[in-house]
Amino acid sequence: MDTGRWYRIGNLARLRFFILAPFLVAILAMPCAVQASNSFYLLYRQWQAYDWPEDLPAANEVTRSQRGLGWQRQNSASTFGIDYDYQPLRIRTGEPAHNGHLHRLTFGGDWQHRLYRLEATAGVAGTSNMFKYQDFHNDLLNGRIALFRALNETSALSLGVGGDHRFGSFRWLPRARWQQINDSGHWLFDLPVLIQWQSTGHLWEFRVERNGDRWATLDKTREVENALYLREWRTEIEYRAYDGRGAWPAVTLGVGASVDTRVRYKDLNTGTEDLKLGDALLASLRLDW
Repeated sequence: MDTGRWYRIGNLARLRFFILAPFLVAILAMPCAVQASNSFYLLYRQWQAYDWPEDLPAANEVTRSQRGLGWQRQNSASTFGIDYDYQPLRIRTGEPAHNGHLHRLTFGGDWQHRLYRLEATAGVAGTSNMFKYQDFHNDLLNGRIALFRALNETSALSLGVGGDHRFGSFRWLPRARWQQINDSGHWLFDLPVLIQWQSTGHLWEFRVERNGDRWATLDKTREVENALYLREWRTEIEYRAYDGRGAWPAVTLGVGASVDTRVRYKDLNTGTEDLKLGDALLASLRLDW
């Protein structure tokens, strides 16, 4: 490996430390008295296969699934969590400059102080060959951030700004957040990225959300450095089928759909591809301890 590559790896390692250190310090500094609850989850989500968007004789369906796990600590003023997920996105047409095995590890949460609310995550996201061979580049680092201010101390409405990859390349967008708990349940509007409703007792949950992120990529020879962007509108309804008892986890089942799914990546023969995969049904299973 050349000197330049080692230099980039060293810089990435230092940058990861400086990004993640504030979150780790924050959770360790929390008084024991307010570290009220911890939870751990496992998640599996499967999509219906996407039809290839072009009428090519050699084109195959694009298959997609997701495995995830995470841990969260929550109290009255903040949450902090660690989340990992693996998404195989198998594109079997052309010469993609990636292997389709997408890994993502993030740290972060949300913090409330008087009128202000901060939501932030940071981490790494890349294809499996990057981690196997420890061959990293700058697109590996990733994150989301949003800052809100309530109109006043009693207002349910907060205005702010957020930056992430939900709509493709990283961009800043104005955000409006409104939440209310009443007899019909818990309502949360975080426009333009999320609408969510939870029933009283959290038996049912429905949400419409904008999903999107970036994964750093390498081709099979590990010579072409690039990134893959995956974004969609996702709607899902979940039902808590079992509350959990003792060592047995709570079981939540979900069904939904991904709409207007798009993927952007580099093809070794044709250059940058920005394709609409279309719509697909999905099902999910989540276990919570």
